[in-house]
Amino acid sequence: MLKWTSKTPSATWIYADHSSSSPTARRCKPGPAMNSPGVKKMAGPALLLLAVFLLSACDPGGSALRIMITDNRQIEPEILQGAIEERSSVRFELAEVPENMGPLQALTENRADLALVENNVPFRPGIRAVLPTFESVLHLAVRKTYFEDNPHRTLENANFYVANRSSAGQTFVELVMQRDGFEPGQYRVTPVFEENDTDFIIYFGPINPGNTAWLREGFAMVSLGASLNPRRKFYEEGIGYNAPGMRPKVIPALTYDLPGNEESLLSVAVDTLLVTRKQVPESTIYELTRTFLVQKPRLTSMAPHLFAGINESFDPLDLNFPLHRGARAYLERDDPGFIERYAETINMLVYVSFLLISAFLAFARWRDHRKKDRVDVFYRRVFEVRDGMGDASAGKKLEMLDDIEREAFESLIREKLSANESFRIFTDLLARTRQEIRERQP
Repeated sequence: MLKWTSKTPSATWIYADHSSSSPTARRCKPGPAMNSPGVKKMAGPALLLLAVFLLSACDPGGSALRIMITDNRQIEPEILQGAIEERSSVRFELAEVPENMGPLQALTENRADLALVENNVPFRPGIRAVLPTFESVLHLAVRKTYFEDNPHRTLENANFYVANRSSAGQTFVELVMQRDGFEPGQYRVTPVFEENDTDFIIYFGPINPGNTAWLREGFAMVSLGASLNPRRKFYEEGIGYNAPGMRPKVIPALTYDLPGNEESLLSVAVDTLLVTRKQVPESTIYELTRTFLVQKPRLTSMAPHLFAGINESFDPLDLNFPLHRGARAYLERDDPGFIERYAETINMLVYVSFLLISAFLAFARWRDHRKKDRVDVFYRRVFEVRDGMGDASAGKKLEMLDDIEREAFESLIREKLSANESFRIFTDLLARTRQEIRERQP
């Protein structure tokens, strides 16, 4: 049984029993707090991802990952109960993060282990990517009375509500205001919707007509390509050069049954990444990545706006964060290993090594043979002294043997001879010859 609860008053999740041995395993049920209208409107793609992981990874013996939830809700998590076939050893719990803290700060300060961030965020040490999850599209909405109250259509003193603490939303607002010549003190950006003060809603999320909780009453969607927008060409062609990772995107007409979407809306989009801390164990992220990708077909059938774009063929070099070693290990599980990759090189090295060893052994044998030939010369000289000098005195013969011995040992010192069995035979022959000469001496 897994129990996941939040201590914050805004959300409380009650347990779900995933015991495979129980035929009466209960489905995930929302607690009383989840039935309130305000709570039903908040949470989001991250909540859906958490539900996926929660349902697929319930095992009390596994390690717990703290996931940060910041987005608007996309689907009821209990719907996914029957979509999971395999389980993993990873467990999840809701990270307790202050309202004004962003995902990257929560990760770097060890308040969370998993979070969703847009791929336009600059690299941050200690942060690692797991997978690209979905495409976040800018949904821009304006208070219907804003331009009526502002006949000059200026953005001075505008109040922007950036939903989900989105870094892409923050970047977009700063870029727009900078190009219009406004300083930071001439407008406001808040992570909280202010009922009577918010002028613009900046919501980055997947295109999902089934979820419009991000839009508030009295607001209407607007297009960046409106004829009254003097910078519409910038959003059509130049946004990616000024905000790396962003690209133009069109929300087709009537996609949403909302005011403002009667016509197609020019917008911008950016990929959203599931990221983690570098210190999270490799085995945990490996299992997380495996579970997520293995279950993709069923998950896509449940929520195509979130899961259809997930695949293993993305280019890691397109991500602003390096892959976590666990995710990389899973994605490269079928790649050839070190021996397979360098098999030809290894074969060549082994072949060359055998050639060198054979050449060395041949050279050693040749050198030993030459040294043996030199010893044979000393054999003959000893025999000549013993047998070929009949009239010479014994003293003369012994003196000649001493010279031969001295010359042989000098050759041994200079390594022209080896102190092997042949040299030992030579010394024995020399000793016997001396003894014979002395015995023959009258």
